[in-house]
Amino acid sequence: KKIVLRRALEFVPNSVKLWKTAIDLENVADARILLGRAVECVPHSVDMWLALARLETYDNARKVLNQAREALPTEPAIWITAAKLEEAQGNKQVVDRIIDKAIASLTQYQVVVDREHWLREAETAEAAGAP
Repeated sequence: KKIVLRRALEFVPNSVKLWKTAIDLENVADARILLGRAVECVPHSVDMWLALARLETYDNARKVLNQAREALPTEPAIWITAAKLEEAQGNKQVVDRIIDKAIASLTQYQVVVDREHWLREAETAEAAGAP
């Protein structure tokens, strides 16, 4: 099945569904490699960027999220994930800077994040033990 999926990806490299299916069949190390390729082929996939960041070390996750912000500057989930990553490391000042940059960037691109979305994110962060 892996071979068939990889062959299919050679012909349809922009299929998010094919990438997700192929990645699900891999171990963590191979999934990380496939996700690295996936974000090159489908840079508009927020899920792929976030999955790759989750599998990386702290330093590499920061790099991945920075690349994701360049590819998808209007996506709030990437900014939120970056803030959560820094918060998990205890970097309160960095979290504040990320939030300030997120607000400025999203405003520049005229992105409106509704109140319900922010409340869901706050509830998730609180449930995870964020201060």
